[in-house]
Amino acid sequence: MRVWLGNGLMALGVALLAATGLLYGYGEYERFAFDQDIARAERLDAATATTIALADVVGTATSDGMETATAVAKSHETPTPVPTAAPSARPAPPTAAPTATPRPPTPTPVPVVMRRIVAPAIGLDSAVVESKIVDGEWEVPKFVAGHLEGTSLPGAGGNVVLSGHVQSISSGNVFARIDELKPGDPITVKTNVGDVRYVIEGKNIVANDDISVIQPSQHEELTLITCTGTFNPITRDYDKRWVVWGVRAPG
Repeated sequence: MRVWLGNGLMALGVALLAATGLLYGYGEYERFAFDQDIARAERLDAATATTIALADVVGTATSDGMETATAVAKSHETPTPVPTAAPSARPAPPTAAPTATPRPPTPTPVPVVMRRIVAPAIGLDSAVVESKIVDGEWEVPKFVAGHLEGTSLPGAGGNVVLSGHVQSISSGNVFARIDELKPGDPITVKTNVGDVRYVIEGKNIVANDDISVIQPSQHEELTLITCTGTFNPITRDYDKRWVVWGVRAPG
């Protein structure tokens, strides 16, 4: 009996180790897939910006070329005979031809896309993707920070809200240390049009259904959210949220 019990426990231990290894391997695979998707998105952004710049240059050159061609064509036109005026008539003063003022090319607006969040105080340097609303809830992305769809964008004013997992083998722990941030700590959000800097002001723990922390604000703010408290295996969620917020850095 004891031998059977020992063998059974050993087999259970081996099975648990194997399951953990498989779960860890799956998590690493998902992380690699996310990294590849983000790299492709960054290359697409760079190509789009180059295309827009080339379009502006070509548009300006085409406009200039048309004006030059029109002027050359006019210079080769057959002059219209001028009727001879009566001897007693006073010649009319020459009339200056109106000069057309070329219009500057209209710049093409580039939509702001968040790319990375960097917080040196806690060693955070993560990609940022869009966190879509699925079945009435924001879907927190794996291994990276997620910008909550519908909240503000950097540089536009309002409340810029990011969320991330705290601890998970299959989803990562990108925001595991945001509770260590202190007032005055700098955070940089990198976008496709430049960097936006913030300074941490405070932090707090709220209930997991407290939506006041994601409401729009009059001034530009950055809000970071992750899970904390007690995990409920039935709802598969924690009962609390860590909320850390900062304001736009001056300058």
